[in-house]
Amino acid sequence: MIDYIENFPKHIQDSLKNLKETDLKLEEISKVVIAGMGGSAIAGLILKDLFPEMEIVVERNYFPNTTIDEYTLVIVCSYSGNTEETLSYYDYAVRLTEHAIVLTTGGELLKKAKSDNIEFYLLPEGYPPRSALGFSLTFLISLFDKEGISNVDFDCLESFSKESSTKKSEVYALAKKIHKTMPIIVTEEDLSSIGFRLKSQLNENSKMLSYNITIPEMNHNEIIGWENNNIDKKSFSMIWIHIGWPKNIERMKITNEILSKKVSHVVHLTVPDKVPKNLTSLFFLINYVDWLSYWCGKLNDVDIDAVKSIDLLKKKIS
Repeated sequence: MIDYIENFPKHIQDSLKNLKETDLKLEEISKVVIAGMGGSAIAGLILKDLFPEMEIVVERNYFPNTTIDEYTLVIVCSYSGNTEETLSYYDYAVRLTEHAIVLTTGGELLKKAKSDNIEFYLLPEGYPPRSALGFSLTFLISLFDKEGISNVDFDCLESFSKESSTKKSEVYALAKKIHKTMPIIVTEEDLSSIGFRLKSQLNENSKMLSYNITIPEMNHNEIIGWENNNIDKKSFSMIWIHIGWPKNIERMKITNEILSKKVSHVVHLTVPDKVPKNLTSLFFLINYVDWLSYWCGKLNDVDIDAVKSIDLLKKKIS
């Protein structure tokens, strides 16, 4: 796993080198639907945060819960190509529009795409699905912002990733604070996908329970739940990720005052000033949270690569 995380910037660069023009008629599209599960869905969630001006719907289900018509682009993502829910979604969705593309390494999904003459983009094989994010995300962003992704500062990203691979890093120090807790991850709405990425990576890599919420919404419900006197403060930590809106910074400070006695640690994950304020910042945060989950896994002495419960569930359900 360590090589996958450290080479995240290289995954983006390799994808940029291998990009090919698609036959998609984006000028005819008014809505984008991205279907996938787990590590194959996270790229869609990030894309939705990146382009709030676009109607982007991420579906993690057996069938569409949103309207799909002739103006909808359907992107079906399954790294293995054999994800049960995604194969079912494909069967429902691609017959509803002429604009569709598949992202996969192979499996039944690729067979279906070839049989139905649906365009496909092949991802590199040999990665855990959650570690292939750089490849799928680069492709998706390039569909709508080739110039932006071409301006990423890869030297900056590579320097940070290399630094984070050691126990002298800031990320390792943060992991030491939270690895025995259940982290509550707080972001603003436009970074909710990064909060979900950290939550998911802590689940899979670190074998930790966690959940993500957003501010200001948490101030209208979540904050009341902490009034429970049975809460063991040693069980929880709070991670704030790059809060930037002035009113939310004020809310964060007040929330911390109220909850400081309810959690073992309050930590803040921010983008340093030296990181360019473009897509470089986004990729920095992704790499940061992935490293955090890696070091938590190491400190918890677990098999970071293994996903035994997922494997067991798939075996029983098939």
